[in-house]
Amino acid sequence: MSEAESLTTVEKVLFLKSVDLFGGAPIEELGRIAGLTREARFAAGDTIYQQGEPVQTLYIIMQGRAAVKDGARIVREVGAKHGIGVLASLDSSIALRTVVALEPIRALKLSVEDFHDILSSDFELVRAVFRVVSRNIREGF
Repeated sequence: MSEAESLTTVEKVLFLKSVDLFGGAPIEELGRIAGLTREARFAAGDTIYQQGEPVQTLYIIMQGRAAVKDGARIVREVGAKHGIGVLASLDSSIALRTVVALEPIRALKLSVEDFHDILSSDFELVRAVFRVVSRNIREGF
């Protein structure tokens, strides 16, 4: 994985506003979140999370696709505007599935600690996270 700081805070805010996870947050809160994120890149074939390992960072995919796998079986594919690692981030848990980049991925990363701090100050964001997690559970994630 390589990292680069190529997006401005305004670009990050505009992207975050378009993502289900953060779309309901006020602009000021999105600015705060944007300031806490860093850009991350993964090459095709890179493992983003390994099943059973601790999750210390969540990612919001800007470009590219990833496979969510249970062993060798692909459970689902995720792409742009999808948050990965959200469920494990909620309780500082382990990855329930392995996630592998199917093509080059560009994402924003946010530490679990920063994610918890954000959630502790924004109830609307907590509700948005529950909606996303509930949808993922219903879809068999």
